[in-house]
Amino acid sequence: MSKKSQTDYETYREIMNDLLKPIASENVDLDTLKRLYESKMVYLENLRVKCFREMNSDNQTLFSQNDYQIIVEASVKTREHLRGVVLGAINNRLQNIRSA
Repeated sequence: MSKKSQTDYETYREIMNDLLKPIASENVDLDTLKRLYESKMVYLENLRVKCFREMNSDNQTLFSQNDYQIIVEASVKTREHLRGVVLGAINNRLQNIRSA
């Protein structure tokens, strides 16, 4: 197992519980929040691919099937949160248009 792989896994373990939670959005505008969720989605997809590859390689890995399931669940939840942010932004925009 490479040092980078171990570092990636250690980082994942440190933030594992936060991956399932929404991003704190107090005092964050919708555009920034959308970008944060998009960045989180990219991170989760890269992590999912890395986990999948390591689990299916001949090399020893720290990632487990449970880790893979957590990463996939976090991706689903993040996608739902992102969808909510986008719908909220559309709703705000429509309300602003109606008010004008």
